[in-house]
Amino acid sequence: MEELFHAYWWLVFPVSGIVVGAFRSWLAYQARRDALEVLRSYAAAGREPPAALMARLDIG
Repeated sequence: MEELFHAYWWLVFPVSGIVVGAFRSWLAYQARRDALEVLRSYAAAGREPPAALMARLDIG
């Protein structure tokens, strides 16, 4: 087992990059979902949402 680790120790770096990238994507998804929920509450109240909220949701 130790020999296997010595041969592939460098795989820690790309795997950790993948994990960090997936976590950042999940955080972006959560933020976008929360912003959409706030937008839905503005629509239900019949109010105009702030420009900053719309800019946050801009896919552009």
